[in-house]
Parts: sequence; C-alpha cells; structure tokens
Amino acid sequence: MLGVIFFGIITLVIGLSVRERMRLMYLTRADRPWEVEPVSSPFARALTNLVGVAGGIYLSLALVVNFLKVSVPARITLGPVTVEPIAAIAIGLAVIQPFALRLLLSLRRHK
Repeated sequence: MLGVIFFGIITLVIGLSVRERMRLMYLTRADRPWEVEPVSSPFARALTNLVGVAGGIYLSLALVVNFLKVSVPARITLGPVTVEPIAAIAIGLAVIQPFALRLLLSLRRHK
C-alpha cells in the first residue's frame, strides 16, 4: 500500500513539473510568434526538456563525484523503489527546476 502511495506522489510531482515546463515554454514562445518550427505537442517538448535537464544534471554530478573521489552508495531505497543516488538527485533537481524558475521570475518582477 505504501508503494502505491509513494508511486502516486512521485507521478503527481513529475506531472506538475511537466505542466509547469509546458507553461514556461508557452510563455517563451508567445514572445516570438514569427518563428516557425516543426509542430510537436507541448507535452512532448516539456517531457523532452525534463529528461534533457535530468541527464545534464546527472552527467555533471557524476563528473564531480568522480573528480572529488566521493564515496557514493551504489543503490539507495526510496520507499519501495531502489535507485542510484546520483540519478535520484538529478531527477529530483530537474523536477524542482521549473518551480524554482517560476519563484525567481516572480521575485524579480516584484522588485
């Protein structure tokens, strides 16, 4: 039962992150209506962006860990799921990124 709740929460948070990415991409695109690009769904673009950001963060973290010779466990358990810790951190940061960007933009607007 705990596994289902954990999976549901993770799915909800990732869904909200993808939705926020779609909103940010729409706002960015609205500033440049004259540019023409191939048609793809906003969901596909947001999901591609999420995977790309998570991959970039993962590579950066892996390089830092190898460079600094930090000892990291091979696997950690998050609820019912066992994952690689660097991958979990990368996905977590990628999921949080659009919300942090939204917060920074709103703080900048209120100055």
